[in-house]
Amino acid sequence: MTPKADLPPEVFASDRRVAFGAMASSAANVLKVALQLLLLPVMARLLGPDEFGLYALALPTVNLVALLADGGLGATLARERESSSLIWSTAFWALLMLGIVLTLTTSAFGLLLGTLANQPRLPSMIAMLSLSLLFLTLSVVPSARLTRRKNLEVGAGSDITSTLTGAAVAVAMAMEGAGAWSLVAQYVSTYAVRAIILNIAAFHFPRVEFSLSALRPHLVSGGILVVSRIVEYSGRISENFMIDRIFGVAILGSYIFANQISKFSTDAVGNVVWAGLYVQSLTVEKAKIVILHRQLCRLLGVLLFPVMFVGAAAAPELISLMLGPRWADLPFLLRVFLPLYAISVICGQTGPILLAYGRFDIQLWCMVGLSLGRVLAVIVGLWIGLVGSVFCIVIVTLAFCAAMLVVPAKITGCHPMPVLIGLVRPALSSLVAAAVYLAIIDMFPRGVIWTCTCLASGLFVYALSMLLIDRRNLGDDWTSIRRVLAPKAG
Repeated sequence: MTPKADLPPEVFASDRRVAFGAMASSAANVLKVALQLLLLPVMARLLGPDEFGLYALALPTVNLVALLADGGLGATLARERESSSLIWSTAFWALLMLGIVLTLTTSAFGLLLGTLANQPRLPSMIAMLSLSLLFLTLSVVPSARLTRRKNLEVGAGSDITSTLTGAAVAVAMAMEGAGAWSLVAQYVSTYAVRAIILNIAAFHFPRVEFSLSALRPHLVSGGILVVSRIVEYSGRISENFMIDRIFGVAILGSYIFANQISKFSTDAVGNVVWAGLYVQSLTVEKAKIVILHRQLCRLLGVLLFPVMFVGAAAAPELISLMLGPRWADLPFLLRVFLPLYAISVICGQTGPILLAYGRFDIQLWCMVGLSLGRVLAVIVGLWIGLVGSVFCIVIVTLAFCAAMLVVPAKITGCHPMPVLIGLVRPALSSLVAAAVYLAIIDMFPRGVIWTCTCLASGLFVYALSMLLIDRRNLGDDWTSIRRVLAPKAG
């Protein structure tokens, strides 16, 4: 059974705003994904491959620099009381200077890249795209203030508004024949609108004071966060490069697609929980965070496991229906990565607590181990083949998951066994659901209607199984949700 520990009513009352903010963030994520899926074929038809290719040359440079743009202060500043004017003012001026320097440096690099690629339009595009770095840095301080205030809904609203504005700009300019510039305008306008909304909501004019020594603790913590991003980014690039060199470009395409689908689908839910847990960890006492962490990890398992496990079982049929026979290697990769990433995103929920407690270095070292381990797992594919290499990645990732549960336990108080116990029944029910899908999919000729029917049957079996073997804990989960969302504290 899941350990019986509950949060008092007053905590649920104080958490209500975070809950609504988390739901708003989830809705924003869903809308952004849907809009991207709708916009991609439209822009592809309006622009053509040449203009898309030119934009693809310009964007990676800006995306890489964007990893450095906030200096990690976007997360760490939220730990600071807003009355600490010296720290908040210093952060504003430091980020403004950083944004200007990165914008100018990236624009200068665009001149070199344009010459090397023999693309005369490239420097001006990179120069325009680099303005997004300035808008990004201008968003950091108000975003941190809103996080400190547990006001997540403004961030969600800014994401939705900026995404819709960017899409409208892109389509309008593309229809006027702007080519790749329409994608550039979309990228920049998205960051600009987001910065404007966040500053309207939480701008506080900084004092003319500056002290790097006062900001040093945040620079250290933020630096660790930035290094963690770079480590993950570098690991992915190295991993993909080795896949290409060892197994070829066709396998690389399937490998990247499987990773992106698995990571994006789990992060869309996991990142919302991550943000909410971080906000709570800044202000709520440690004992209550332990309970909240366990409850949220279980909630992630209840939501993610059935979708990922049944989706993995259905991968061959779904890929055949949507992408055709050319993606023959993709179903195997999805069957491995979908459940794996669901487990990984749950185990990674100790990260926001570590960040709030100033010990994100633990996640950094775990991430270093994961990145190096995955690259080595790909390299040994020279001797054991693709299948062996993928299962080595599974072992490395599970070791990362174990480390993220065990190593931070002393600092966070979130011990692994209560978390794992709460996940057992959702995992078993999801395995039963996947088995039911596999048992009935071959009964009739495969097609869209029958595949959807089998998917629905698997999810129905999951719900039934949970009611049979985990009814008591489901009741506790529902009670917690109702108390958080109730108009008044219970």
